[in-house]
Amino acid sequence: MKRIVYSIYTSNIEEHTSTSPFKRSQFEKFKDRLKQRQEEYARICGAQYKLFEASNTDFINIQFEKLILFTELSKEYDEVLYLDFDVIPITDKVLFDNFDLNKICGYRLDRITEIQHKIARRIKEDSFDRMNMFCKTCCKKAMLLLEDINSNNYIFNTGVFAGNKYSIKKLDFINRIKECDAIFNEAIEDNLYPEEINKWWKPNNEVYVSYIVEKYNIPYNDIGLPWNFIIDNWNPEPSAGAHMLHHIRKEFDLTFNEN
Repeated sequence: MKRIVYSIYTSNIEEHTSTSPFKRSQFEKFKDRLKQRQEEYARICGAQYKLFEASNTDFINIQFEKLILFTELSKEYDEVLYLDFDVIPITDKVLFDNFDLNKICGYRLDRITEIQHKIARRIKEDSFDRMNMFCKTCCKKAMLLLEDINSNNYIFNTGVFAGNKYSIKKLDFINRIKECDAIFNEAIEDNLYPEEINKWWKPNNEVYVSYIVEKYNIPYNDIGLPWNFIIDNWNPEPSAGAHMLHHIRKEFDLTFNEN
C-alpha cells in the first residue's frame, strides 16, 4: 500500500486576502517547522511526504493546482492525503486508518445555518469577502439550482482532503473543471443572490468540489472538526481534542509555543 502526504507552497505569491504581508511573513518564519511537522506525520502514517513548489503565483490558481496534484498523485499512490501548508498535525492517529478512503474524505462546514440571524445585517453592511464560506456556499447552491438540484448548506474545506485511487477517480476533478467553469459563469449571470454576495464569487476549488460531490452523488466521509480544526474568528484558540490544527490566521506560534 503506497501512501503519500503532500502540501504545496510558494513565497512568490500575488496579493490576496489570504496572502497579507503578515501571513507571508509567518510562513517564512515557520516554514521549516511546518514542513518538519507534516513530514513527521507522514512517517507516522507510513507515507512518503512531498512539499510541492507552486507553479504559479495566483492564490486561486494554486488552490486548483493542489487538487490537480491530488488527482495526478493517485495514479502513482494508492492513498493520498493533502494538507494545506498552514495545517499542523498534532496527533499520532493515522487518518488513512480512521476513514474509508473508498469515499472522498473532507470536512464539511455549514456557515449558512450558523450565521442565519446575521445575514441581513451583513448584507446591509456589505461585510462579506471572496473567501467567506457563506458566500462560497451561496455560489455552490446557485450553480446546483441551475441543474435543478436543491442543494444543502454544506461546503467542503479542502485544507485536509484524502482519498484513494477509486474515490479520486470517481471525483474526476480535472475532467470536470471546464463543466464547473461553465455553470459558474451561468450562475454569475443568473443573479439569484444580491450583488453584496455574488460580487465576491470567483472560481473556487471548494465550491467546485462541493458542486461535483452533490451533482454526481460522490460518496464521501465528513471527517469532522477534530481532523480539520480551523482556527479563525469562530474558533480562535487551539483545541486539545483536535488532531489537525488549521491556522487560517497563520498564528503558528499558538501551536509551536505550546507543543
